[in-house]
Amino acid sequence: MDSYDVSLKLINYDLILQPHVFLDVTPIQHLLEYDAKFKNFKALPMFFPEIMQFLTSEYAVKIDFTYGEKLSFETVSKYSLRPYQEDALSKWIENKFRGIICLPTGTGKTFMGLEAIHYTKNRTLVIVPTINLLYQWRSAIVEHIGVSKENIGIWGGGKQELGDITITTYDSAHIYVKRFQNSFDLLIFDEVHHLPAPTYRAIAEGTIASKRLGLSATPERSDELHLDLEILVGKVVFRLEHKELVENGYVAPFELKTITIELSEDEQRRYNDLDKIYKDYVKKYHVFDFEKLVLRSGRDKKAREALLARQEARKISFGSGRKLDVLEGLLIQHQHDRVIIFCEFNEIVHEIAKRFLIPEITHKTKFEERKIYLESFKNGQYSKLVTGRVLDEGWDVDANIGIIISGSGSKRQFIQRLGRILRPSNTHSKAILYELVTKETLEVSTASRRK
Repeated sequence: MDSYDVSLKLINYDLILQPHVFLDVTPIQHLLEYDAKFKNFKALPMFFPEIMQFLTSEYAVKIDFTYGEKLSFETVSKYSLRPYQEDALSKWIENKFRGIICLPTGTGKTFMGLEAIHYTKNRTLVIVPTINLLYQWRSAIVEHIGVSKENIGIWGGGKQELGDITITTYDSAHIYVKRFQNSFDLLIFDEVHHLPAPTYRAIAEGTIASKRLGLSATPERSDELHLDLEILVGKVVFRLEHKELVENGYVAPFELKTITIELSEDEQRRYNDLDKIYKDYVKKYHVFDFEKLVLRSGRDKKAREALLARQEARKISFGSGRKLDVLEGLLIQHQHDRVIIFCEFNEIVHEIAKRFLIPEITHKTKFEERKIYLESFKNGQYSKLVTGRVLDEGWDVDANIGIIISGSGSKRQFIQRLGRILRPSNTHSKAILYELVTKETLEVSTASRRK
């Protein structure tokens, strides 16, 4: 005769509660779904800790899977946390090892993850957005907490190695979530704003890990799915902005400089014509929601013309020829500085690279080629780089001058680009972020939104 009141099992992508006696599940009913056919309850695996806490307080429970395993090796702390980092980890621990830590790019988010691993000693899955970050995290774990490469699994980029500490990408993790279901008790979500996406959220929902740490400069999303992060990972337990870091002496003061550009007469005329096509359509058909315009463009020729006109106007304002003249002056002014130039459109990246003989990195640049350019930039062989969006996230690159030729209205993108030029407080190198904004165009409002 079974001496347990209830059994817990992981079957496919569900946590199954098999009752052997009558169960009063009222306190956790919101987490459960009853299956009348099999006469059991099922839940998302992520609710395992909460369900376990309730069941073990009331019933005898049999668990048919392993969980909560510790690392099979020792870690060693080879770093000292700054006071704000210690405060952030304390807040996370106080919140029962759940929550999100928000720090600007370049101010030590990775060390929050390293300390979480070192402190908890739990088997850990680190989830990152890019292949490059897989190896950056592995290098950091080896260097700073004394773990050998052989003890670190890489799951992604053609590799499927499972270790006590495993690093994977969001793309791989959501495909193989069943493989990770009960293998780890600590999840670290780097750039956690990716997680609430419809596909990626399965990573959090499908794993039983009780300890969860999210890291991001800005977890907020325009679609407001970040509101789901409190359930998937935990609430924001700590946030620090650039201004506070400067005021407390952690990073050197920096400057944000906006340079206003005027279109040439031909550019302005062309821009005005295109802008009129777009605005006339929006006004006539009352399509003020851009997403609705995109949907209509698939079946409405006039809507498509309006959309293409807007895109072409945007390219004119973002890629004005006079911006390149101003850029030339800035490159001369900062010829001895380390400069990253950011552009929204790859054709402008190519034009700048060709005109000023600067290495370019776009999404089309092969991984090994990117690596060579970035290593050359770090060691001083190159002092200038021009890029699209690919260096906004997932690459460890360090400059003291940033020049935004064009960008989106995203606050996150702006903070990430600012993070590329932040300098430690003990440096004498001043950081400056320039943004070139075209007058009397939509770029004025775009620049305003990102701040």
